[in-house]
Amino acid sequence: MIQKKKYERCLNYIERYWDSIICYRPKDKQLHFGLPYKFVAPNNKIIFKNDQFYWDSYFTIIGLVKSKKISLAKGMVDNLCFLFNRFGIIPMRNRYYNLGTSQIPFLTSMILEVFAVDKDKAWLRKASKVAELELKNYWMNKNLTEKHIVYKGLSRYCDHYITHLGAEHESGWDMTSRFNDRCLDYLPIDLNTCLYKYETDLSEIYGLLKNHAKSKYYLRQAEKRKRNIKSLMWNDKLNFFFDYDKNLKRQSKFLSVAGFYPLWAKLATKKQAQLIRDKILPLFEYKGGIANTQSKGLSKDIKQHDYPNGWPAQQWIVINGLLNYGFQSDAERIAKKWLDMNVKLFSETGNFWEKHDVVNCKVGVYNPDRYKTQNGFAWTNAVFVRLINEFSNKLKQ
Repeated sequence: MIQKKKYERCLNYIERYWDSIICYRPKDKQLHFGLPYKFVAPNNKIIFKNDQFYWDSYFTIIGLVKSKKISLAKGMVDNLCFLFNRFGIIPMRNRYYNLGTSQIPFLTSMILEVFAVDKDKAWLRKASKVAELELKNYWMNKNLTEKHIVYKGLSRYCDHYITHLGAEHESGWDMTSRFNDRCLDYLPIDLNTCLYKYETDLSEIYGLLKNHAKSKYYLRQAEKRKRNIKSLMWNDKLNFFFDYDKNLKRQSKFLSVAGFYPLWAKLATKKQAQLIRDKILPLFEYKGGIANTQSKGLSKDIKQHDYPNGWPAQQWIVINGLLNYGFQSDAERIAKKWLDMNVKLFSETGNFWEKHDVVNCKVGVYNPDRYKTQNGFAWTNAVFVRLINEFSNKLKQ
């Protein structure tokens, strides 16, 4: 069995570091909207200082709830609900110039993470109403300028200015070769899987709240979406889920970690999950964990969400997805690779990092035209804590 002492130094660092990135800014000031509750920023550097990002919040919360910071996690969800109630969108972060762009939606996942520990049904009812409105009025609203639902009931990323670049930012994958600089043209497998999970989550939530009519309604909506996803995005020959090019009416053949999201959301059949585990997982797995994309056919310029980089958020998606289908040993193996790479880099640099080169077990590769790989780092720390919590009694030395 693993000796926790191997990870104690890292865990102690993470526990101390939380205090340096907990922010409280209740009033609008300069670039930032005021948020009513304390929150965790990615780090305390200028580039991310005082920012609460949408999708980062989920991957931060999964660690906070295991670090017994429940009120902080709950407040972060309430901040996102506050932003939606104020603006009709959960912007990608709490800055004025990001008001036209959201991010891949994880609100219901955050709500259920907090509720699993907190058990506050009054809060669950209030937060789920916001999630329901976000789904209806933002992601499923055909009357918006930034129309997302565009083909056979499925959705794309789309910013308020309707640009490929802005849409790619909404994906959280800023930037990647995956969309071939045409993000608006694709129905992304991760987005549509997240919307499926929204509907199954809302079905579960309304079941808990004894509103059986709404619970059945959202389950029906989820089943309809699942059929369309499998019809357009599952490839029987290549044994994987792919983005769908709505303009060319064909699947992309670009391999990305987004194709694992149906395992995380329990959308895939057992047969599909087995094929992905047997045929596809080895193509993504390296010494330090899971790479974001295929290694070939990438753009000439470096894009940070491409191979050889792996991101903490995506490690959790893959590992949790494998656990959902009973692939315990694979999940444990990948978790150990990721944890051990983080320990190695912490020993070498004294820091945790935003992203990682999982092929060479180094700090993540970055595009010199954008920003350097950041240290800190909230979601890296949180995923580390969550994996230790999940596997500390099971991983082998």
